[in-house]
Amino acid sequence: MRYSQILTAAAVVALVAVSAEANSLSRILAKSGLTPQDTDMMRQAEQSLLAEAGGGAGKQTAWNNPDSGAHGEVQVSGKEGDCLLLQHKAFVKDSQQPKQLRRKFCPSGQDWLLSN
Repeated sequence: MRYSQILTAAAVVALVAVSAEANSLSRILAKSGLTPQDTDMMRQAEQSLLAEAGGGAGKQTAWNNPDSGAHGEVQVSGKEGDCLLLQHKAFVKDSQQPKQLRRKFCPSGQDWLLSN
């Protein structure tokens, strides 16, 4: 009986931690000024670069969302082993200061997976 109570408490703590982390990410995105459509376009730009057999350092592609006025580019900034580092620069409407984001993708079979 005591063991199941401990497991239940641990599960609740884990769910709260995951929920808090998700809320933080959603708050960060909300404060960035980027719309969900903007982030979708950013991911499409990533996929375009990754589809080019991983691309080489320096390759880049641009995106533009006329609905929100946001635009940007993603560039292959380097490699770590077989993994690619992608650097985003995103500009929200009427801003000269870019929002920057770096993401790492590693090959997994035919796909690329986001990695830490």
